[in-house]
Amino acid sequence: MTDPDGSSAAPTGPDFGQRRDFYTFAPESLAQELPAFEVLREVGKGSMGLVYEARVRATGDRIALKVLPPSLLLTERALARFLREGRIMARVRHPDIVAFVDQGSRGRLFWFAMEFVDGVTLEERLRVGPLPVQHACTIAAQVGRALQFAHERGVVHRDVKPGNLMLRDGAATVPRVAITDFGLARETGTGSMTESGAIVGTPMFMAPEVVLGGTQAANTLADVYSLGATLYTMVAGRPPFEGPTAQSVLKAVLEQDPTPPHRLRADLPLAVEAMLGKAMAKNPAHRYGSALEFAEDLERFLRGEHVLARLPNLLQRGARWCRRRPVTAVLLVALLVLTLGAALVRRQQNRDAVERGLAEAERCLALASTTRDEQDRPRSNQDRRDLLLAAVVAATQAIERDSAFARAFWVRARAHHRLGQWADAIYDLDAAERLRGQATPEILHFRIDALQQQGDPPSLLRLQHDLTTLLQLDQSPRARALVAEQLLAFVEQAHGAARSEALARVTDVLAAVGDDDPRAAVARARRLELDGQNEAALAAMRAATARHAGNLFVHLQAAAMFDRNALHDEGARQHDAARRLSPEPPATARHAQPTVDLDGLSRFLGEVDSVLRALEPTATGDGATPTALPTRKP
Repeated sequence: MTDPDGSSAAPTGPDFGQRRDFYTFAPESLAQELPAFEVLREVGKGSMGLVYEARVRATGDRIALKVLPPSLLLTERALARFLREGRIMARVRHPDIVAFVDQGSRGRLFWFAMEFVDGVTLEERLRVGPLPVQHACTIAAQVGRALQFAHERGVVHRDVKPGNLMLRDGAATVPRVAITDFGLARETGTGSMTESGAIVGTPMFMAPEVVLGGTQAANTLADVYSLGATLYTMVAGRPPFEGPTAQSVLKAVLEQDPTPPHRLRADLPLAVEAMLGKAMAKNPAHRYGSALEFAEDLERFLRGEHVLARLPNLLQRGARWCRRRPVTAVLLVALLVLTLGAALVRRQQNRDAVERGLAEAERCLALASTTRDEQDRPRSNQDRRDLLLAAVVAATQAIERDSAFARAFWVRARAHHRLGQWADAIYDLDAAERLRGQATPEILHFRIDALQQQGDPPSLLRLQHDLTTLLQLDQSPRARALVAEQLLAFVEQAHGAARSEALARVTDVLAAVGDDDPRAAVARARRLELDGQNEAALAAMRAATARHAGNLFVHLQAAAMFDRNALHDEGARQHDAARRLSPEPPATARHAQPTVDLDGLSRFLGEVDSVLRALEPTATGDGATPTALPTRKP
């Protein structure tokens, strides 16, 4: 049996001056002095006073009776502290704090009665070995909430440690705790009962600010530190700091970090180590803001959630190293600053040169799109080509300076595309995609056009893949119209079932796009024409030209359809409209479409079908069940 206020009757190991020789009452003689109690036996000596197991004669309740021996009444300070302990315990009634019963005196004998706790102290339990991590965190969370209860009532314990935590007996796997020994506790807003600058408490669990500033510096965050040190002891099996003397321990508290607990216990979760580091931070501002915050983080860990505490990063560990070796740190920092400064200057100069090159390339690209120069003179095709070549040169110089700059490849790709240099454009677009880590709709739109212009079988295979990828990333009308146009190009050369399949996919792709998009409107008209519905196709194309008058693409496609159907007058009008919109002929012409590989077409139709099925909930948008797509042939 041990002292309910946390002190053992037979302490072992260094006591750092805590052990005292008290005047002792025999139980029978004490019973004569205090007839209201049946004194059973002495159970220990606390930080100040004798503790007996007793029974209240009137009720039969078992209690712990703490007595201040007359020998300690030589100082008024000792008496005041004893009386204050009883007053504080009466003030903080909580299930996890030893309950106060009564207080009084008889002559020169002062006493107070408190709940008798069956069980052992946490200190005694730890002599067997460390606790399971879950049990230790559960106990620490209980203590944290009880300390928060005391703090909210203006009481700081100032001596949280395993010896002052009783483990109640019970059937529960993890016993409830009872905080005891408020002999060093202080009520906030009152004066200290110790000499100014005096240090009282247990060195191994004492916060650094208490070591430096004495007991007056002990506030609620000092209790948070002590609870962290107690949890460290529970999981590591030893206190965070040890030494042969109290002074050596206090020096370590101020100047050293405790041994990382994972070195003492390999199965310790990183989250627990992070919480210990935060609770035991030497700077109070870096700790948990309250005992409740610490308890709530522990409870997050116990529920399997992410905790708020984080392990110190490399920079924080380096800062600690520098604080311990200031001279070496200053020299290393000076050298590092000089080296990094020179490197940063070179890097910035290189980046500035790259940015200037890209700015020049983009300026040339923009000018190549204008019809008149700075003197308001018409800009010829050769002038535009020269500007595009200048853009290629400027972007290439930027790439030579920084080959990992995706934007430089993107700018050069656009210049190559405008020049009709399709292979070079595709190379740069691939590089931009690789450096960005993924394809973007902008890259895919340019590469699809370049691949279509090349027209060879490998390019068309890539084109099909890019079209389905684009349809996944970009469900805009423009993206769907591009896929439909490619399918229609295949329809022109396919026959039988393959032709029917492709036409069905055109309908599916355009289902979510209205005629407000010019390319989609043209694609619908073209689909009707390829399906043999010429009159409907011509009507759809006329509606498209009326709706999108002034759109060069629509007029060109309309002129071609009218010519194919021998409507030469209508075709001539559309050609005139196109010439007015584009007075200069295009610099390059499209390549003829190759013969369709029916196996490749079948794969492409399957890919488009899979993407459409994945996009069906998004495409319908109104919650209606979409029409099932036809089953594809293998």
